[in-house]
This record gives sequence, C-alpha cells and structure tokens, in this order.
Amino acid sequence: MIDLSLDAPPETPRPVPYRAVLGVLSLVLLAVLAGSAPQPLPRPPAIIPARLGDATFLDGNRLFVVGAAGAVAAYELPSTRPLGRTAVRVAGGVVGVEEVGDVLVVGYQYNANGDSGVVGQVLGAATASWRRNARLVATSAADGIALLDDESGMIAVDVRTGALRWRVPRPAGGYIAVVGDLFPRLLVLTTDSGRLETYDSHTGRRLAAVTVPALPGRANGLLWPVGDLVMVDTGDGFDGYRLPGLERLWSTTVDLSQSWMETDCGRLICTFRQQRGMTALDPATGRELWRSSRWSWAEPYGSYLLGSAGEDQVWVIDPADGEPLGNFGDWRGLGLVDGRLYGMKDNRFYGVLDPATRRVDYLGTVERVSGDCEVATGVLICRLVDASVAVWHVG
Repeated sequence: MIDLSLDAPPETPRPVPYRAVLGVLSLVLLAVLAGSAPQPLPRPPAIIPARLGDATFLDGNRLFVVGAAGAVAAYELPSTRPLGRTAVRVAGGVVGVEEVGDVLVVGYQYNANGDSGVVGQVLGAATASWRRNARLVATSAADGIALLDDESGMIAVDVRTGALRWRVPRPAGGYIAVVGDLFPRLLVLTTDSGRLETYDSHTGRRLAAVTVPALPGRANGLLWPVGDLVMVDTGDGFDGYRLPGLERLWSTTVDLSQSWMETDCGRLICTFRQQRGMTALDPATGRELWRSSRWSWAEPYGSYLLGSAGEDQVWVIDPADGEPLGNFGDWRGLGLVDGRLYGMKDNRFYGVLDPATRRVDYLGTVERVSGDCEVATGVLICRLVDASVAVWHVG
C-alpha cells in the first residue's frame, strides 16, 4: 500500500514527457474540432469572373452578372454552367434581370430622380426587341408577359414584342398596389374619391369594386394589402376588406399613424413604425394584440417570428406577446430557401439556424468573402475580395 499521508517524503519529480502530452492533446483537440467546429465544404467553389462595380441578380435557377457596359452573362444554377452573354444597352444602372423563355427582361434607372426603363432582348441578340419608359414589376413565363408600372397605370406587355396586352389605368388621385410575392396574384386600386377595386394580375380583368370613405392623400399609398386582406385608411382608423371580393370584415381605431408598412406574419398582421417599433393586429378582427418598441422588422417562420432590433442579429420572437425567446449571437441571416434558414458568421462560417433551439447546424467555412452573400436552392453565392463571384454547393 502506498502511503499518501502528509508525512510521506516527497518523490523526486520526473521529467514531463512534453512531446507525448502535446501529441495526446493534439489528438483530443482534433477530435473535438471534428465534432463541433465548422469544417470546410467538401467541394471548392466555382469561380465566376466579375469586376468591381458589376452587379449580380438571381432569378430562379439563373444567376446573372451585369457588367458596367450592360453586358449580361447568364449562368445555370446550381451547376454554374455558362449560358452565354448578351450585350444590353441601358442608359443607367441595372436594377433587375429576369429571364422569360429565351428573352431577357432588364429593368434600369436612368437618372437620379429614379425614372425607370425596361428593355426586352432575345438571349444572344445584338439589339433590343422593345423598350419602354416604365418600372419593371415582375414577369410571368406562363402568360408570356412583363408587368410594368408606367405613368398611365399598370400595364402588361408581350415579353417578345413589347406589344400591349392590357392596361389598368391609374386615375387622377389614384394608387395601385400589388398583392403577392414574385409575380403578384392581384392588383388593388384605390382613389382619394373612394374607389376600391381589385384586378386579376394575369389578365387585367376587374374582379370587384366597392366604395369606401373619401380621403385626401390616399393616392400617396395609404392602402395596405396583407395576406388575404387589404387595409384601407379611413382617416380615424382602418377598415379591413377580404381579397379579392372586397367584403368588409372589420374596422379598427388602432393608432397606426406612425406606421409606414406592414407584412403578413401568419397569425398576425405586423405593422412597423418609421425607425423602430411595431404593432401586431389580429387579422380576423383588426384588434391590437400587442405592441413593442424593440423590433424594427419581423417575419413569420413556422410557429415563431424572426426579427431584428436594428442590428445584424437574428432574434426569435414569441408571436403571442412579442417577447424575445433568444437569438443566434453573432450569426446573421442570409435567407430562407426550401424551408431552411441559412446564416453566416464573421464572413467565414456558414450554417442552418434552428429557431426552435436557437442552435446552429454548421455546414462549413468559406474564404476571402467580402461580405455580400445570398442563398439559392443548393448554393451559397458570395462576392470575393477581388470582386469575383464564388458559388459553393451546400445541398
């Protein structure tokens, strides 16, 4: 038996085998890192050439790189296969590119006042097929149209010829709002004098019309389509109408005078004030459910809200009362694709954020990223420090 009492004589210290200890620690550290730290993605990224000042645009499974002279290079995603270049002449900065069949539809702004133009050009062609002074709203491949907003109202033109298909005129003192993401499903028109009408955005056909209280200034945008409702400012509150039939559902006197926009938050209508703060309404009754001065933005994700308090952090919010449930630390959100919420940390680490647990599923690391990243189905797309575009496969 070894006596471990305090009276036992001290043993002569033996030299510590530093190399052996370091070897063991290295193996332990490697095992820990392999199980928990971000690992490089298995495949190196595809590199697409681009210069400083070039712009990139996503449209479904297409990536477009637009040069300063208007040359549009198209790539297929996720393969990054080059699809050719088209020299599109624009007098200003490109703000949107969409592909409809074999036609490119390009939106641009040609002066500091925000005046806009749209051009349609067959892929690879040397000259444009058509050009209009208007703002590009969306395109529909199924209908073969481009939806444009010009001085006269909302118009639909043939993507190949630019010929007018239909028009919803904007009357004096009138405003037209679009309903739905990507290609809108409805157009809603209102006027200061009290007209409220809905139109099919694929055909231009009027669907419903009612009279609402007259209100000066409504043409400046005091009309909020959200989900299956449209909220109309009455001067002392808002009335809610069901879309597209315009049946009046409720009236509310909730003070939204400082609110500037709204969004469909699933079980809620989220309205946002100019700088920070939001009010949540019940879409069934218009009743105020809660308000918070903390959030500058929020959107639905499953049974939660994801929001921002004015910084890059992504917060998980309880939709029942607007209280924070937690955040993802230094991770910033990149976007929601195919039901997965992607995020990035320090312009290097990349993963999927889980709002239920506020944990991150690390997917890998990226290098030499300048900070401009976005996600699409199966890919992470980033601008690199040399301005080129890198595409990592993530699915």
